[in-house]
Amino acid sequence: MQGGRLMSFLDFNALSKTVLGVGIVDAWKQAPQTKTASQKAEQLAQNKHLREAVTIAEKALAAWSQKPGFWERLIQQLLLGNILDQLTEQLKQWRKQVAEADKLAANAKALLQQDTGNPLETQALSTAITFYQRCSKIICDDGISRILNQCKQELEKRQEFEKLVKEAESEAENRFYQKAIAAYRQAEQLYRTEAVKAAIISCEANVKQEEIYYSAFEKAQQAEKEGKLRSAIALLESALANFKRSDGLDFLEKLQNILNGKEKFRAGLQAEKAGKLKEAEIFYQHAQVLLPSTECQIRLGIVAIKTEEWATGLSHLEGVSGEQAAYLRGFALAKQGNLQAAHREWHPLANATMLAQKEIIKTLCERQRLLALQNIQQLVKDENLEQAKTASTAFIKKFGFDSLVETNLNEHIQPSIESAIWQGNDWGIIANIAEKAWICEPNFTTLHNWVVATYYRSQNDNLNLSDLIIALSTALANITQDPALQDVPWLGQAVDLESVSLELKRRLESAIDDFKYNNLNKYLKLRDRYRLEMVALRLMGNSPKWGMKLKDVFITPGCYNSYYHNWQDILVDKIDNQKILRSLYTPWGLAVAACKEGDTQRAMQLKPSAKPAAVAETFAQKFVAYHEGCYQLQQQKWREAIIPLNQAKAEIKACVDWQEEINKLCGMQRQAISEFQEHLDFAQFWYDLLGSQLARSYLAEYKAEELREKLANEQISLDKALRELQEIKKIDEYNPIVKDLIENVEVAQELKEIQRLFGNNQFEAMVTRARRTRHERVRFIVAEFFIEILVAGVSNGNLNNLEVVLQLGRWAYEICPNEPAFQEVYRSLRLRY
Repeated sequence: MQGGRLMSFLDFNALSKTVLGVGIVDAWKQAPQTKTASQKAEQLAQNKHLREAVTIAEKALAAWSQKPGFWERLIQQLLLGNILDQLTEQLKQWRKQVAEADKLAANAKALLQQDTGNPLETQALSTAITFYQRCSKIICDDGISRILNQCKQELEKRQEFEKLVKEAESEAENRFYQKAIAAYRQAEQLYRTEAVKAAIISCEANVKQEEIYYSAFEKAQQAEKEGKLRSAIALLESALANFKRSDGLDFLEKLQNILNGKEKFRAGLQAEKAGKLKEAEIFYQHAQVLLPSTECQIRLGIVAIKTEEWATGLSHLEGVSGEQAAYLRGFALAKQGNLQAAHREWHPLANATMLAQKEIIKTLCERQRLLALQNIQQLVKDENLEQAKTASTAFIKKFGFDSLVETNLNEHIQPSIESAIWQGNDWGIIANIAEKAWICEPNFTTLHNWVVATYYRSQNDNLNLSDLIIALSTALANITQDPALQDVPWLGQAVDLESVSLELKRRLESAIDDFKYNNLNKYLKLRDRYRLEMVALRLMGNSPKWGMKLKDVFITPGCYNSYYHNWQDILVDKIDNQKILRSLYTPWGLAVAACKEGDTQRAMQLKPSAKPAAVAETFAQKFVAYHEGCYQLQQQKWREAIIPLNQAKAEIKACVDWQEEINKLCGMQRQAISEFQEHLDFAQFWYDLLGSQLARSYLAEYKAEELREKLANEQISLDKALRELQEIKKIDEYNPIVKDLIENVEVAQELKEIQRLFGNNQFEAMVTRARRTRHERVRFIVAEFFIEILVAGVSNGNLNNLEVVLQLGRWAYEICPNEPAFQEVYRSLRLRY
């Protein structure tokens, strides 16, 4: 558009002489008043003074035409912007709120008119309060607030009255008449009703009887304190005959139980004195139920002791204090032959009789000890070594540590037994005994013996090869510490431990391979166990630093899993933070070892079906799941990798190496996908799993492309598309494809909004929106639009108002003051930049 062309249509002198209409002149005067009224009404509405706000808004809007022409709308827009439209919408809302508040107040008033004034009726009052509260939240009305406070006070008063009446009724029902009268009197201070008055009269009629009853009740309590149970019971029974009440009935039951319990106890004593011990026991048991006491426990213990039921007597006397109970327990223990425990019970007892008893016990203990020693000596002499071992162990358990017995057992009896066994030729028996010795006393010597015996047994019977795998692996873990290999005089040189270790492994592998062709299932199981041990040995180190220990001996996962229940009290955890090594000691160990050696297919078969029960098992599950997922990605079966990789997600996030491997495999998988939807699904999975930059870019680009397609097919609105694009941007903030699409949608969205503002004659808002946009394209299009309207209006004679022409030019200039294409137009209109 050329500036010369525009000037041919303009005659500024003619435009300046145009006479303004009277309505437009009035508008210039009315506009400031309307602005003030709008602000005042809005402030009143914010403070919930809606009635006043409605009145002011109605007066302000009445001053303006309801159906203005184009030029009047334009003048309104120039002077007031969108104030009239906004005020009109606000007035609608305020009227609606006032109507709602009036309706709520009317409902509340109707409910109050239905209220009968009955202090026990609160439903109508409560509902009315709710209506008034809702009304007060909408509108500020002093009258409503005053009525609401009155209703609340009345409701609280009625609720207190109802509480007191219910309390009084409960007391009266339970025949506590004086308490009931007190509650009724309090209620009467709130409301005087005929029902309360009648209730008080009814209660007062029973007060005399209650006083007579309570006097008897107090006398019965005093009689009980004096031990006069029968008199107390007689007093209560007489009082309850005329006036039954719960406290009296409960007290009577208590007294009767005490009396019956004492009678049963006396009957027990008589039966015991007559020698009827079973009958006495029954009486004492009944007495214990009715009247729990230590006396009953002691008598039951005595009866059990008299019938030589020592364990029963001790159970009755357990926890009972006092010298008598201690004496009886000591007596029962002595009768059981447990003289040491009997002596401990009697030791604190100081009377003369007990001193004599203690001396007898001491003598008997010494005699038993001597006889036990003589028995061990004779068994050794007769070469009954197993019996001698058993007797020695029993002696130590019964009499405590004895250096002579301990030395004899460890240095003579046990070595002799072992020597006799090793001199035989049955390696099956020798291996079993060596295994038991290793379990009972794990050390380098018993480990060495177990390995040797297991090795020779396997030479004759390879069905027990799994035992050799465990024993030999444990021995290899401790080979540098085995004293048997430290000093071998006949060898003449130091043992080459590395060569010994390699040779033993070679022989073991050869023995396992023998099963490959005649028993494949057995072969696979043996190979799994062997692999577990070998992986563990590598992780433990040549001179082990990590692993489970028994005193000085490291044990491998296979050994741990076979025998840990025997060693729970002596196991020492030296694994520290070696997570993979720790996982080998769990039920997942076989699968973890298979993964570690690259045999993921076998690991998938070996993994347990049960859920992990400990932290180490959880890591093991995730370790196996990671390898399984990688295996599926290698096979380009990404959907099968979803579950295992999601299981391992936490560990993957913590391991950079795992993340790099998955990124590499996912990149390869991406190349194998051809379908658009599968690309989307796979990108989402990759992003959810890792959130790496590669995954972010991949997912963001395909999501943006999907959205572009929807926009092209008009399957989504611009607003929704922009919201979705902003979400996509969170995935990959600097993705150029996403940024470009966001800009295109924002431009289309802003042009659509500007078009809507123009259609509603909101020209100032239209200009402001265009001026503030960050998109240069939007500014240019809108400014060009105003200039084209200006030129077209002047050229066809529809636009002859100087102020309007200048305003259109100003709007274009505000939006694009520096646009080269518009500079001549700006100069023609004498707009400076």
